[in-house]
Amino acid sequence: MSAPLRYGVVGNPISHSMSPQLHQQFAKQLGISIVYSKYCPSSKGFNRVLNDFFQSGGKGLNITAPFKLDALDYADIITDRAKDSNSVNTLVYTPEGILGDSTDGMGFLRDLYTKQKEHNIDFQNKRAVLLGAGGVARCIAQSLLLDGFEVYLINRTQSKAEQLAKDLSHLGTIALYSESIAVDLIVNSVSFNADKFLDQITVATNAVAYDLNYGDKAGQFLNAAKPHTNHQFHGLGMLIEQGAESFGLWTGKYPDTSTIKL
Repeated sequence: MSAPLRYGVVGNPISHSMSPQLHQQFAKQLGISIVYSKYCPSSKGFNRVLNDFFQSGGKGLNITAPFKLDALDYADIITDRAKDSNSVNTLVYTPEGILGDSTDGMGFLRDLYTKQKEHNIDFQNKRAVLLGAGGVARCIAQSLLLDGFEVYLINRTQSKAEQLAKDLSHLGTIALYSESIAVDLIVNSVSFNADKFLDQITVATNAVAYDLNYGDKAGQFLNAAKPHTNHQFHGLGMLIEQGAESFGLWTGKYPDTSTIKL
C-alpha cells in the first residue's frame, strides 16, 4: 500500500480554515489517501515552511491570506490566470518545478452558475458591479471579464479601482461604476461596511447579490441587499469550488461538489 499523498494549507491565521475537512471529503469520494495539514508561518518563515514541505515529498498547497503574493514570487511556473490576478492560491509540485495557479475566480464562476441554474436566473445584460479592489476582487474581475461580463468597480480608494481597471482592460470592459448603469450582479469582496454602497447602485430586474464572505461575515451585507436584489448568496460555495479546482490540479481528478457538506 502506497503512502498517503501530502497536501496542506498555509496562512496566518489558519486555525479557522475548513480546507482540511473539505479536501478529506474530496479524497474519500475519489478513493485517494491523503494527509492534509495546516501551516501558520510568520512572514519571514513562509519560504522555509514551503521549502521543507516540498523537499520532504509534499505534493501541493493551498495558500490563503496574507501569503498569496508571496506564493506568486515563490512559484517557478505561473499560469496566465495567476499572472492576471496577481496572486497564487494553489501550489503544485511538478517535475519541472513548483506551479503557481489561482483557482478563486474559477471557483466563484462555478458556484455562481450552479446557483443561476438552481434559481433560474437570467443575467440579461451581463453587467456586474464589484465592491472592493483588493486581491480577491482582482480574481473575480478577471473571471467575470473572461466570461463576457462588463465589470464596474466601487472602492473606497478610487485610485486603487482605477489601477485595477487599467490592469485588466485587455480582458474586456472594466471601469469605475456610474449610477446610470443597471447591473445584474453585485459582488462584495470587502469584509465590512459594504452595505453603504447599495443605495448608489442601479439594479436590473432579477438582480443577484453575492458576498464572497460566508457565515456571520456575510450576514450584514446580504440582509441589506434584500430590498435591492431578488437573490442573495454567500461565498461558501465558492470556497468548495475553488478547493475542488485545486484538488483537480494536484491529482488530475475532479470531485463532485454537489455532495460536499461543511
